[in-house]
Amino acid sequence: MFAPEKQMTRLVIEREVNIQGHIRWVAHPEHKKNRLLIIEHQKKLYALPLYCQHAHVSLLEAKMDDNGKVICPKHGLTTDLKTNPEVFTVERQGDFFVTNTLPLIETKTVETCEEDLDHQTELDVLKTVNSALQKKVLSNLESMDSMLSEVEHKKVELEANNQHLLSVNQLIDSITNTMEEFLVVTDNQGRITRVNRYAESILNVKAKELIGSSPDNFLRDETLTEIIERFPAKNWDQRPYLYRAVYSNDGFEQEIRFRDPTGRHKDVSQKYFLLKGTLIYGSAGKEEGLILSATDISVVKAKEKQKRQADIEKHLQLLQSTLSTISQGVAMFSGIGDLQTFNESFTTNINVDSDILAQIPGYEVLFSNNQEILDPQQIPPCQKLISDKYQWVQTFKDGRIIECESAPTPTGGFVVTTRDITQSRKNEEHIRLLSTTVEQSSSEVVITDTEGTIVYVNPMFTENTGYSAEEAIGKKSNIVQSGEMPAEFYKELWSTIKASNRWKGEILNRKKSGEKFWQSMSVTPILDNNGDISHYLSLKADITKQKRAEKRLRYQAEHDLLTNLPNRSVLLHQLEDSIVDARENHKASAVLFMDLDNFKDVNDTLGHLSGDILLKLVARRLQLCTKSTDLVARLGGDEFAIVQNDITCLDDPKHLAQQIISSITRPFKVDDHLLHIGISIGITLLPSDGLDTGILLQNADMAMYEAKGVSGSHYHFFDLELQKSIQYKRTIETHLHHAIEYDELSLLFQPKIDIQTGLVVGAEALLRWQSKELGNISPAEFIPIAERSGLIIKLGSWVLDNTLKHIAAWSQSNITVPKIAVNLSTIQLLDANLILDIETALSTHQVPAHKLELEITETAAMSDPELSQVQLEAIKNTGVSIALDDFGTGYSSLSYLASLPVDRIKIDRSFVNDIQFSSQSKAIIESIIHLGNIMGKIVIAEGVEEKEQLCLLQDLGCHEVQGYYISKPITADQFIHFLNNKK
Repeated sequence: MFAPEKQMTRLVIEREVNIQGHIRWVAHPEHKKNRLLIIEHQKKLYALPLYCQHAHVSLLEAKMDDNGKVICPKHGLTTDLKTNPEVFTVERQGDFFVTNTLPLIETKTVETCEEDLDHQTELDVLKTVNSALQKKVLSNLESMDSMLSEVEHKKVELEANNQHLLSVNQLIDSITNTMEEFLVVTDNQGRITRVNRYAESILNVKAKELIGSSPDNFLRDETLTEIIERFPAKNWDQRPYLYRAVYSNDGFEQEIRFRDPTGRHKDVSQKYFLLKGTLIYGSAGKEEGLILSATDISVVKAKEKQKRQADIEKHLQLLQSTLSTISQGVAMFSGIGDLQTFNESFTTNINVDSDILAQIPGYEVLFSNNQEILDPQQIPPCQKLISDKYQWVQTFKDGRIIECESAPTPTGGFVVTTRDITQSRKNEEHIRLLSTTVEQSSSEVVITDTEGTIVYVNPMFTENTGYSAEEAIGKKSNIVQSGEMPAEFYKELWSTIKASNRWKGEILNRKKSGEKFWQSMSVTPILDNNGDISHYLSLKADITKQKRAEKRLRYQAEHDLLTNLPNRSVLLHQLEDSIVDARENHKASAVLFMDLDNFKDVNDTLGHLSGDILLKLVARRLQLCTKSTDLVARLGGDEFAIVQNDITCLDDPKHLAQQIISSITRPFKVDDHLLHIGISIGITLLPSDGLDTGILLQNADMAMYEAKGVSGSHYHFFDLELQKSIQYKRTIETHLHHAIEYDELSLLFQPKIDIQTGLVVGAEALLRWQSKELGNISPAEFIPIAERSGLIIKLGSWVLDNTLKHIAAWSQSNITVPKIAVNLSTIQLLDANLILDIETALSTHQVPAHKLELEITETAAMSDPELSQVQLEAIKNTGVSIALDDFGTGYSSLSYLASLPVDRIKIDRSFVNDIQFSSQSKAIIESIIHLGNIMGKIVIAEGVEEKEQLCLLQDLGCHEVQGYYISKPITADQFIHFLNNKK
């Protein structure tokens, strides 16, 4: 606690901010403008300047470590809350902070003379004061002359110093440019300030291209990655990685090769350099920057590499010259089985490339544990080969057969020789297997001469085509042609095989019975001993079932299974084709994005089976509205889209949209029901609205939602105004999120009066928003946005809380206030927490329930009749009254209306506006009043703006009215004044 005898200074709180879960305050001393930041650390409150004195950057969101040091976000310097002389402690007292540490501004007062002094004494005092002032002015003038003289001397000194610095810089440039060493200098932020000529030549750039850039730019990616890993930087340090490395290690040294820092992919030096980095400090010990120097070490590196290479090559040449004279494969192993050397024949026999073989550990991996060898367990183990000779045959999974022989070596190891006997074994089996394989093959085998005459067919040919071998041999191979393959197909086939190349593809052939079937076919030329083509071998397989399955799968992948319309993927491909057409052939197209109106009601009332039948009927009608060149697709749910190609003017998509609306709005017969639905259509054009599939679909979707906003089936074209409107609505939503936090909301109250007595019987609380950024926003604009975004719950709670706060304040002032009404949206009415929120708010503000009325629209009550009924009855049980707003514009039944626990019925202003001119409106109002009297409800008319309207409503027996004729929405103070005048 502060000592009570010291004078306390109050700090006025400007705002309170939550920074990463911790509260901070911006404040200023009373009667002063200097702004302070107040931070809590270890249960104490500290005040420090809001702006860093070095960088003049706000410290409001600056990080603070566990020791109470605030880190500047710009340059990383810290302010210690416990030791910094500019920091002092404060305490919270109510809405202020107080301190006795902040120096107070001393003020001097001129003591007034005693009233009983005579005029002469007053004159003497004035003369004395005047004389003192004259002396002070003369003294100040002399001081100013002295200061001006000193400034002139300093100016001369500075000019001399500048000239000296220029000479020094020129001297430094001359020295560094004569050095045959790479040299770069940076400032203390890591920006390059000086580059010598040698560095320019190495990097192949001019110094002016590097000045101000980062030295990281001339490091190769692998070097930069290694530096980042070795020297991780703190979050506040935004200097180049190379600078951080030097700073972290108090120096730096590494072998590197440079890259082009400008990114122009020019060739730069491929030499190796030893790069060194050293920090530069000024005379006062302040860090001034960094010196990077690099020395060419390419010659040393090259010599080391040449020596190592020469030793290796000499050893290998000696060993290989010995082994290369042996025709068999030879591999030498140590006593423990390590592979020491081998020849080329060995690599060929075991089918392992020499480069790979050099990396294999030894015998066990090559033989005993080789997964490519069949039965490797039959191969003798390494331990036996050291002492005895062995012979064995090993078969590889790829079919090769290798004969092996081993013998011990005098050095305690062993040598293995190999010989490939695969071909000899194959030759033995070849003749026996050939005929059996071909005859029993599941593939159709046909051999023809070079003219295409059949000389051999196997049994599978007869099974596939129905032609016997006797019927086929001697005939041309085209006896099975279907006649449906294009001439180019056979031309390409023959040109391929005549060039001694294999041909492979799919072909549609015809059986002897006339049935067509698909085959996969490969044709391979057979060469004689001279390398000339003697025959052609054709292998075929029946793939008819596979083709049918592929066709079925492709159809399923590209179509909606319910409506059989193309799906979204096909639509996207069509859009891509239309975009190409627009670019290359200047053809225009339109995209129509459609959503069914009231389709959910069909599913909810008749079930999803009826909904599916309805979607099929809609799809059929859409197809009947379009041309063969158009594409109709179902995107999912009740969303459809059409790509209308080759349009000539705006009337084409317009007429199509009108035709679709006319078709869809006709009733559909589903089972025994006649269903009426609507459709909303958004239209975008290409190329005028875009040449990107995503943008086009987004544009059409935005236009569709604009059309859906109009009651009934409509279409709407996408345009820039629509895009601006949507962007504006998004801007409103963004700012609306902070409206409560920024204290931008307010309440107005529109009085309600008894039509007979003229007394105020209540008022309606109306929400208003004055945005600091956007200005005044109409409720008609922001309320629908709040409902769509879910913000209406938060706004509704604010309105209820502040309305009850006003009622409580008026009651404490002994003002008798009538019932105040608050509007509830559909979303609020269906909120499960609504009743609890109402009861909590009433209890918090100690307001009786009968002082509050909640207004709901007829449409809101009908959005979910069962839940609405439950919610309204629960509200009624709290003692809060209920008014049904906009009555007569909805579609509720009288039986449902009678069951609702409402106290008031509000006649919609649309009927009141026409009461003088429309007998129909007058009759509707009279019916509503009569209905209200029957059900015991109070009837109130809203929107009364003229005296004649008031008189007619009075004649019809209306109970209460509100509107501009009575009073426009007014502030809380104005409402109390209005209330007092009406008593």
